[in-house]
Amino acid sequence: MTFSVGILPLVIGGLFNMALGALWYSNVLFAKPWMEESGATDEQISDTTDMGKVYGLTLLMAVVTSYVIGFIVTNLDLVNIGQSVLLAIIIWLGADLPMIIKNWGFEQRTLKLGFINHSYQLVVYLVVATLFTLF
Repeated sequence: MTFSVGILPLVIGGLFNMALGALWYSNVLFAKPWMEESGATDEQISDTTDMGKVYGLTLLMAVVTSYVIGFIVTNLDLVNIGQSVLLAIIIWLGADLPMIIKNWGFEQRTLKLGFINHSYQLVVYLVVATLFTLF
């Protein structure tokens, strides 16, 4: 087992994760339905202090996500995009779909909110796994 992963897909994956998040939660895509479903207001969002800390930790977690996916791709020796897509879907089904259901059941979050949040993760998993397979 190896713990080293390719640095280029790691960096690109982390940056892609951040860029997709900015787009996903913007007015271009899902800002309005996300705000409706989460109950967030413009005032609450703009009133957030420590945004540097929030973005810094978010970037760190984006890199961690890329590293974990790269670790799995590397150690499973995935060599084609079909295998990467299957891996991403399996990770999403095992890690994210249960969170959607748990948050719906125990936290009274809507399924729509869960799918807005976690379909973003599915896209990240798909792209990052593919990056590690190609590089």
